[in-house]
Amino acid sequence: MSGKQFSFTSILGWSASRYEKFQSCRRSYYYAYYGKFDPDFPIAKINALKALSSKALAIGSLAHDCIEAIFKRLQQSDAAVDKNRLKAYIHSKTMEFHASKVFFEVYYGQIDSVSTDEISTYVNESVDHLLNSERFEWIRSQSAENKKRWIIEPQGYGETRICGLKAYCKVDFLLPNEEGVFILDWKTGKQDWEKQQKQLIGYALFASGNFNFPIEQIHPIVVYLKNGYEEKEVALLPESLDAFARRVQEETYEMYTYVADIEKNIPKDKAHFPMQDDVAACKYCEYKALCGR
Repeated sequence: MSGKQFSFTSILGWSASRYEKFQSCRRSYYYAYYGKFDPDFPIAKINALKALSSKALAIGSLAHDCIEAIFKRLQQSDAAVDKNRLKAYIHSKTMEFHASKVFFEVYYGQIDSVSTDEISTYVNESVDHLLNSERFEWIRSQSAENKKRWIIEPQGYGETRICGLKAYCKVDFLLPNEEGVFILDWKTGKQDWEKQQKQLIGYALFASGNFNFPIEQIHPIVVYLKNGYEEKEVALLPESLDAFARRVQEETYEMYTYVADIEKNIPKDKAHFPMQDDVAACKYCEYKALCGR
């Protein structure tokens, strides 16, 4: 199932993660989105820091990849998941990921090495929590015709339009059936309902705007997999949708104020992107080596 396609434009696009980075530290935001304009450091160095992983990011990425593989297989076959083969698959994917990444914790000397066994164990547990849930059995029970309409970790960044502004809201899994349109967002980390509600509303507007699903039929659900199985659904009330749209507008225009050319998305000088005053906030920043912190 394919939705609306948008022609390329250089103008920046809002996303929950982009604005979160913008809020956390303007200098970190500059490196993340405008590194090629930096006059002090080569782009290769900035990109190498940008590519750093962490144990938490590795677990989340690998769990998403494995869940994607499981659902794509489910589209083809109703056969039960072979847990031993799945465990071997997760171990193999973990080894590949580990070999291709430099870990934040190792790069900054917090630990000597990252254990692949530890990561694969957490990934196995997260995936197991999903496989043992009633939700998974419900997904398995869907008709073959419904399964053809699933959207599973779609290509690209989930580009859409909110109030005419470019935005990115990429869903993990979208399942339409006679009951409605179910959007499931997998989380292997801690719960942050305020932040995650914002993401879910964005996914609902993506589904409505790009695929013409009636908003009242959409059920955006966050699924927590870290300590068992738990899910929460956000209510798509008219006032919450209006508030979200206004927030996207305000946050987009705020980010525009740091851009010298909006249409070409060329930033103002680096000096307009100050470092965070609170040095403690730099603890988990991948770019802190560039700031001498």
